Amino acid sequence: MPVTDDGTEPSTDGGAADRSSPAVDVHARDWARTRTSDATAPPPPAEAAAVEAVAAAAVAEVRSAEPDVPPSSYDASPKAAVRVPGAPRRAPLVVQGLLPALAAALLAAAAVGGEWPLTAAVVALQVALVLAVLAVLGAPAARGAAVVAVAAALAADVVVVLDDGAVDRLSGVVGLALVVSLLHQLVRSGRSRVTESLADTLLAVVVSVAAACLLAVRHTDGGDALLLAALATAAGTLLAGRLTDRLLLRPVLAVGATRGWPGLLVGLLAGLAAAVLVADLTAGELSPSAAALLGLVVAVAAVTADLAVDLGAAELRPGRRDARRAAALQPTAALLPLAVLGPLVLLAGRLVLS
Repeated sequence: MPVTDDGTEPSTDGGAADRSSPAVDVHARDWARTRTSDATAPPPPAEAAAVEAVAAAAVAEVRSAEPDVPPSSYDASPKAAVRVPGAPRRAPLVVQGLLPALAAALLAAAAVGGEWPLTAAVVALQVALVLAVLAVLGAPAARGAAVVAVAAALAADVVVVLDDGAVDRLSGVVGLALVVSLLHQLVRSGRSRVTESLADTLLAVVVSVAAACLLAVRHTDGGDALLLAALATAAGTLLAGRLTDRLLLRPVLAVGATRGWPGLLVGLLAGLAAAVLVADLTAGELSPSAAALLGLVVAVAAVTADLAVDLGAAELRPGRRDARRAAALQPTAALLPLAVLGPLVLLAGRLVLS
């Protein structure tokens, strides 16, 4: 084997490689190849560009159709919360207080007129409340739900009147309404949003059947005085509270609410005063202490129902989508506090008078 002058063997690859030459940077070569391929990549086809342009135009059109609604905000604490301009337009605070007071006055006048005028007034309240509640909730299959709830309300009224004020069978009315509601879900067309529709129907059934307890209050001892005191308390609480909110709203009860702590306190005091005043005018059928206790229970219930509707209104947005729900807010806020009074007045009256 030949050797070189320095004693080493010659290369067998014909001198193609030199051991002293630097190694090739593989990563740099791959990077350069990638950059070159990216630079020489063909542009996207015209069809893909057209599809992207159409999709972008559709998204822009949808966004322009929806109103820009800023979220509810507050400065530093919930006490400084204010309703933002994006909320749906509602009736003035004074009107929001006058309507439930007027409804309570009509019920009180019907109660003075006798059993049948009161029954007619309660039926009207139940029908209006069912329609308003289902509209506020945006219930699916609202027509069938309204039929079920109104039928349950009428059945509850008949049971209370025929049983001389007994309410132990009202649970059976609600149970039967549940069965009918399930059948309604089985036969209605589409059957979409079944759980939501069933829940909304049962809520309308419960509040309408609860209003039937107003008829049962008259059949208790001192029932006329109890009913008049309860209605006067609810009217005084809501009216005084809303008038105070018109003058002094902050601090508000919760973020997004239109009810404030000053209005809450003034409303409770006004409700207590109205209950004691009615007890004094009804020839002493209710003692001042019993009237004050009844007034406190009724005032708290009325404020709670009113606040629930008020906070629910904060979730609505202006526009045609929520226009029907926003229009039903005021009837719901005016009638719901009166409907929930029935069971509470019946229970509180039995405890107070006993």
